[in-house]
Amino acid sequence: MNDNQWKIPKTWYDRLVDWLSIGFLAASGFYLWANWQAIPQEIPTHYGFGGQPDAWGSKSSCVILLVIGVVMCLLMWGIEQLPMIWNTGVTVTEENRIRVYRILKNLLVTIRLVIAAIFAWMPVCSARSQPLGGWFMPLVMLLVFGPIVVCLVQLYRKK
Repeated sequence: MNDNQWKIPKTWYDRLVDWLSIGFLAASGFYLWANWQAIPQEIPTHYGFGGQPDAWGSKSSCVILLVIGVVMCLLMWGIEQLPMIWNTGVTVTEENRIRVYRILKNLLVTIRLVIAAIFAWMPVCSARSQPLGGWFMPLVMLLVFGPIVVCLVQLYRKK
């Protein structure tokens, strides 16, 4: 197969998600940098299902969270560039190839945005020694699994 067959053009949505993902992580990094001296030496490092801190550690752990978020987003971006390795879950034909790969790329960029938002928010909450909130875990579940359900419906819907 030629390389153009795998090329998925960027849409406005892809570009928006790129900038938002970078913006979320950069804003979190800037917050940590600007407030480093004010961050307590011991901060929450783990939160229970209800969003309350249940483990404590050094303030450098909030930087580790941010780095994990950046690495995960970079890995997701790399996977977006290689549609030939995606497991589509449906048979890809010449007629449905563009539609299938566009749906899956939308899923990947959406999940990347969710990852960026999560890993930008958690270090800030830890640095401020505040709970994530009882809404955090249900919202994360909705934001992760919602797009997956939408993607599956779109993929298996006959067109």
